[in-house]
Amino acid sequence: MKKLVSIFLALTLVFVASFSFGSVSFAADDDLGIRLKNSNTFYKYDNDTKTLYINGTGDIPNLSNNSSSIPWFDWADDKIQNVVVAEGITSIGNYVFYQVGATSFSLPRSLKKIGRYSLSCTRGMKEWTLPFGVQTISDYAFYNCIYMEKLNLPSSVKTIGDSAFYNCRSLKNVNIPSSVTAVGRKSFYGCSSLGEVNFASLTQTTAVSLSAFFGCSSLKSVDIPMNTSCNTQSFGYANSLTKVDGFTMGVFKNSLAYSYAVGNGFDYTLIDSVPVKCGVEYAASFTDDNINDTFHYTFTPDKTQEYVLYSMGGCDTYAKLYLDGELIAENDDIDKSLNGFGIKQKLEKGKTYDLFVGSMKMTGNFRVRVYPLNVSTFSIYNGKITMSAADGRLVGNTRIFNITKNMLSNFVVDLDFADGTSDSLYLDEYIAGEHVKIVDNQRENPFSCGENKATLLFGDKSAEYSVYIEHSYAEKVVEPTADDDGYTLHYCINCDVSYKDNFVPTTSYVITGNCVMDEDDFGGHPHNVPYSHVYITVDGRKYSVNSDGTFTVRTFEDCYITFNNLYGGNAVRKVDVTNNGSYNIGTIALEGYDLNGDGYVNAKDYAIYYKEMREKLGENYWQFGDNFLIWQ
Repeated sequence: MKKLVSIFLALTLVFVASFSFGSVSFAADDDLGIRLKNSNTFYKYDNDTKTLYINGTGDIPNLSNNSSSIPWFDWADDKIQNVVVAEGITSIGNYVFYQVGATSFSLPRSLKKIGRYSLSCTRGMKEWTLPFGVQTISDYAFYNCIYMEKLNLPSSVKTIGDSAFYNCRSLKNVNIPSSVTAVGRKSFYGCSSLGEVNFASLTQTTAVSLSAFFGCSSLKSVDIPMNTSCNTQSFGYANSLTKVDGFTMGVFKNSLAYSYAVGNGFDYTLIDSVPVKCGVEYAASFTDDNINDTFHYTFTPDKTQEYVLYSMGGCDTYAKLYLDGELIAENDDIDKSLNGFGIKQKLEKGKTYDLFVGSMKMTGNFRVRVYPLNVSTFSIYNGKITMSAADGRLVGNTRIFNITKNMLSNFVVDLDFADGTSDSLYLDEYIAGEHVKIVDNQRENPFSCGENKATLLFGDKSAEYSVYIEHSYAEKVVEPTADDDGYTLHYCINCDVSYKDNFVPTTSYVITGNCVMDEDDFGGHPHNVPYSHVYITVDGRKYSVNSDGTFTVRTFEDCYITFNNLYGGNAVRKVDVTNNGSYNIGTIALEGYDLNGDGYVNAKDYAIYYKEMREKLGENYWQFGDNFLIWQ
């Protein structure tokens, strides 16, 4: 029995030899918790509900089987009764929940992988249901889960690792989805209560490895798909010396499983048709050897309603549907765009229908599915594609991004049917009797960089998904000017985002000085009152004068500087920088009282100031104006 260790959170984590678990506390509810290694995942414990939360996004890191690696390693079994893994988590690392005794686990739909030993010895769980989206069950993932009685695997699982369910001795049955390509060595070794193993599709191609179901003494019979291989002692052995008493196999003639049954001396029955169920994919192929044959499927509905039986894939197929030997429907192509067959037909509960599928003299792969015809809701789970701005092409001034159905092939589609059933599957261009169409209105609503919303149509229903456009940058070298440093400008070709680097300092000379108000006709300025109603031009460049009269201009060579006076005569100064370098040009005195611009300072200017411009120019502006008045 593990020791009970508690974690106290204050300003730092303090570890002592013995704690009371009841004093565990964490930050506010909106806090993710404590980071696990250097990942974007965190753990958090709720003492009231005895729930361990794993928050964040991405992969929970691999841990080691010791207390220094697993924070909850020494917690007593009854201290974690529930485990909640947040949406956004994509992988459960090695040993993460090893020996955790919780009686409930909530796993997210974002989950793709279950790591080595990550859920092994979880003694509180009697039933496991993995979410659609899990693709990899790693070696020893559920090793020694001795109380597990029921296991539900989604049709997204591709590989079941070595010893993944080793010694799950209470497990009674398992369904191997059609998506599974490999069942690892000793994967169900020693599952002594396992009395039923069903391959979801008797056309699936699955490699069953060495001793995969070795020691499954309650397994008396199993039907093996036509393309599934069996390895040494993978079925039918109670131990290395003893076969399971009365074990029989259902096999297709001349299949790999047929050779296994004959080679090991097992009783067998020959299978001559493939029973199908709604939602299961039945993959097969026509080759040069069987191009003139037909595949025989049987379907027994559990409800009387309309169904659609159809095929997808690269092979041009046709189908004929029979009831009690009478042809009731046949079809060659779904339509001009799809050369798989499609039969929509009302079928009666409890009756067995025979479906024969042939090739239109073409080799290749195809997939058969059956669904109820009436879909009530169609939605996409977490659909997102990412493209670069450079992936778009310019049409006029609009950048258009070409979205293909291959880009969407990993989208998970959720279907709800009018009969109350539901299913999840990967997106296809034709599902349950309806085409899936990409809506393209980019000309009216162009994609910007960042996240955009796009739409799929399914009959009269629609579903949104995300298109994320990443910036693509072009470069422009900007040479230094008299006023600015040079640089390389990187600008996104699809939006107004840009940045600069590779700066090159300008080599121009700095010229400074200050403007003051002329106080008399002789250019005197004993008070040096700042004058800012002027702008400076140098070789076509324009500079402003600061409110305190100071200015700064730049030039590469000798030049003339013009002081453009708004309320009086201009001034021009020659600057010789090639000999003198940067310097201060000194004080420039400018007359500032010709407010109407007629070339004189007279009563009109005086009136304009007091009636119209005193508030703008200030109360003391006219203080030297009388020195310039010409009374006319």
